[in-house]
Amino acid sequence: IQRLIIDRLHIVGDIYDRGPSPHLIMDTLIDYHNVDIQWGNHDILWMGAGLGSKACIANVIRICARYGNNDILEDGYGINLLPLAAFAMEKYADDPCEYFKIKTNKNTPLKAQIHKAITVIQMKIEGNVIERNPEFEMEHRKTDFKKGTVIIDGVEYELRDKNFPTVDVDNPLKLTPEESEIMENLRLAFLRSEKLQRHIRFLFAKGSIYLRCNSNLLY
Repeated sequence: IQRLIIDRLHIVGDIYDRGPSPHLIMDTLIDYHNVDIQWGNHDILWMGAGLGSKACIANVIRICARYGNNDILEDGYGINLLPLAAFAMEKYADDPCEYFKIKTNKNTPLKAQIHKAITVIQMKIEGNVIERNPEFEMEHRKTDFKKGTVIIDGVEYELRDKNFPTVDVDNPLKLTPEESEIMENLRLAFLRSEKLQRHIRFLFAKGSIYLRCNSNLLY
């Protein structure tokens, strides 16, 4: 009956990062008889992570950590976050991580520590991407860790959080050996997750940035 009533299902992103269990949604969509997907920016982010982009992987983990959705990675896709958790506990043991508390009522010190740890890693990786791509025109944002300030569009602001034990003030974009190992293991975990790879292939096969259908623009 459903197949007779609904000829075609249009999914207008985002499937990911808009609530719990996107992996279960993807399982349902894969079995649907006629579906197309217009990628949202978060869907594209997960696609990049599935292809092994460390910048995308760090961003995906940060968003999951921020909203208390680590179970999507661990239970849904079998990605082990224990090394990251152990690293966060060690480096931020005495840090309340006040500005990294997660956006749910189930906040714990460890969750905030994980959120801060992966955020710092993401900022380092993205900073290197920005340096390699001057055409992005994002050099106007500079952080001075010695002064504890950040400059955005020529205006200097004081950092609210100044505890960055993994940041080398003379080379702030350099990952520590531990951070590098964590990210390489996570990259391999994303590439080796059979379920994630199946979902990413489905997004590529059935998706596009936009679709024109019956004189309607879907994006």
